[in-house]
Amino acid sequence: MSEQMPQPGSGPGVPRWVTVIGIVVGALVLLLVLAQLTGIAAGHGPGRHLRGLEATAVWARGGTPGLR
Repeated sequence: MSEQMPQPGSGPGVPRWVTVIGIVVGALVLLLVLAQLTGIAAGHGPGRHLRGLEATAVWARGGTPGLR
């Protein structure tokens, strides 16, 4: 009876749960990017929060936000 010796680097592969999580995360990132590029997610993103900073600056000057 001859036993085959494992070759270096031929150990167990990546666990299935790691592969599944990687695929799911990749798909979600792809969906979010596509939603931003196609306009489905219009109004969401970093620029949405900058309006609050402008209002804060107006209040700091003693003005009324929205009135210029």
